[in-house]
Amino acid sequence: MTITSRVDLKVANVMGMPLALVTPGPDVIAGMAVLVALGSAAGFACSNALQHRVAGTVPLHVRKPLRVLAHLVRRRLWLVATAVSFAALVLHAVALRLGSIALVQPLMLVGVVLAVPLRAALEHQRPSREELRAVGVTSLGLGGFLACANPAPSGEPPDLRVAAVMVAIGVAGTPVALRLITRPVAARGPRAHACLLGAAAGIMFGLTAGLLKLLGPAAHSGLAPLLLLLAGLVCAGVLGTALNQRAYQIAPLSFSMPLVNVVDIVVALVFGGLVFHEAPGQLPALMMVQVVALGFVGVGLRLIARLASESACLEAAGRRPASAGAVR
Repeated sequence: MTITSRVDLKVANVMGMPLALVTPGPDVIAGMAVLVALGSAAGFACSNALQHRVAGTVPLHVRKPLRVLAHLVRRRLWLVATAVSFAALVLHAVALRLGSIALVQPLMLVGVVLAVPLRAALEHQRPSREELRAVGVTSLGLGGFLACANPAPSGEPPDLRVAAVMVAIGVAGTPVALRLITRPVAARGPRAHACLLGAAAGIMFGLTAGLLKLLGPAAHSGLAPLLLLLAGLVCAGVLGTALNQRAYQIAPLSFSMPLVNVVDIVVALVFGGLVFHEAPGQLPALMMVQVVALGFVGVGLRLIARLASESACLEAAGRRPASAGAVR
């Protein structure tokens, strides 16, 4: 029996209440996970918007992801965005502690969806038809995925060995694979390069989600597993952030952002299934619906990111003198 269970039992005995009335049920816990995840999603959305704004100012001759990151840490606005991102990360860890990865991780996309109407409201304008279409497609896919998702954790102990293998392959193998295929992909243009970087960043962020959920079990397994988990969490987080910032620097959001989010969800679901023994869907047939729903999510995110990129270009054109040349 856990400490929380013993406290609940004592309180129930003192108050003369059944324990079932004191301990929250699975539905209540899942609802708490959803609320905390939504708060985390809003924080990440704000942070990503600020980071993308600053990343666009990095000189193009700064190419390596870690050097891009080193340039950004000297910018005050980027540090503020990072602080917001850290607060959102804490909320994300709490949400993953309460609910399954299949429930929590897709909810991180809500911040991206809400950014469209919120931006229109701040500008005292109505969302355009294109914006409403993009939000509708993304919301349809996200709603379909969550409707089929399994909201509760499996209850089985996590497999720390499998987690260690996945993190080692992801953190060590992704940079090696990038080095092998970056040149031929980059030769096709910065947009293809940004797609590659976005997919690699999504792998890192998916592993980060799984490692966040492992924090609780690792803390009870001893100091060595906890330190190894924290090391993997830092490596995956820093590498994912660096890759994402490099993608922001070289191409519009519409090329990297959809891949970052979709690959993030897929990797997190694989991590949840192999390490935590969580089934992403309630039934095998519904998992096929989730695959289709993820396709809708990717298309919707592409539309949202394209509109955001076009808006940013128009703003830059309005601020730039006529003699300055065309917008990149």
